[in-house]
Amino acid sequence: TPRGGEYALLLSDGTKVHLNAMTSLRFPVTFDNGPRKVELEGEAYFDVVKDETRPFIVQTHLGEVTVLGTAFNINAYTDASVYTTLVHGKVQFSSSSIGTIILSPGEQAVVSANGSEKRMVDLDEYVGWVDGRYVFNNRPLGEIMQTFERWYDIQVYYETPHLRDITYSGSLKRYGTINSFLDALELTGDLTYKISGRKVLIYDGMK
Repeated sequence: TPRGGEYALLLSDGTKVHLNAMTSLRFPVTFDNGPRKVELEGEAYFDVVKDETRPFIVQTHLGEVTVLGTAFNINAYTDASVYTTLVHGKVQFSSSSIGTIILSPGEQAVVSANGSEKRMVDLDEYVGWVDGRYVFNNRPLGEIMQTFERWYDIQVYYETPHLRDITYSGSLKRYGTINSFLDALELTGDLTYKISGRKVLIYDGMK
């Protein structure tokens, strides 16, 4: 899927996959009698058809997620950690460096080159994108805008680096324009912005 795009598909076993922007998924046309294995780079939501004889395996650049039948989200863009968030069922994330992490519903595994962490999360914050919503709680602006760069096919530039670190909480409908979000940020007095084509320029609003 390109910048600014998304795509839903049905695999040969009936598993539903929703791909976020800038994501690639490699999968066979039909699964054989062994494990159902796919390779993911980017972000996708999986609703896996249960088959106890054939585990479903998602390979990422930092390890693999194995399930039997469940719904979960994986964020595995290669420039960041891998976030595996479980909605229902049970999954395990495993790699040679960190071993195995088993998740229950509402839990998330965060795996990076430096180690791993398991934590409880607000599911809306990590899977809301599937329903066209972006929910963020105390997220730095740099991280929020990185998501929007993929969603809206834009490039964001900052007048000063500290603007990336300002944190915000809220939610945004994906299918509107980014202007509504930026207008709301302007009201805080933290920043101002200008849009030039596909470039968004963010300035310090305190000046």
